[in-house]
Amino acid sequence: MRKWVIWLISVVGIELTGIISGFFAGDIQSIYQQLQKPPLSPPGSIIGTIWTIIYALMGTALFLLIVSKVSKKMKASAITLFAIQQILNFSWSILFFGGNHYWIATLVIIVLIALIIFCMRVFYYINKAASFLFAPYLIWCLYAGYLCLGLAILN
Repeated sequence: MRKWVIWLISVVGIELTGIISGFFAGDIQSIYQQLQKPPLSPPGSIIGTIWTIIYALMGTALFLLIVSKVSKKMKASAITLFAIQQILNFSWSILFFGGNHYWIATLVIIVLIALIIFCMRVFYYINKAASFLFAPYLIWCLYAGYLCLGLAILN
């Protein structure tokens, strides 16, 4: 299979997980507007755009892992870590917006942040670019963690 096809499937697949998670989470925009927000909260209109960009970067990182020239065991470990963090990412908005489980979502995002850091470390030894592509994701999740905690406290 051509590499660009693998890249496209990786990016579209990750974008789809965000879309599906959003579907199960309900009307995120409406719910977000109704919440008491902590200082430095972004307007709801930009959050979807930021996630779209981050998911594209994550899909590209996945592609780089898939096509890497490392042992099958090392590649399988990295892709498994990627999948676990993606499951946590997928579940966060469903817990937070769909279930109004703000404190559980806060715990999930803390675990997710730790897992992103671990992924970046593992990815670094396989493909440095894949590790660096996770940096915006880590930064955004740190910020989202602050927001999640603030929203949990205020609501």
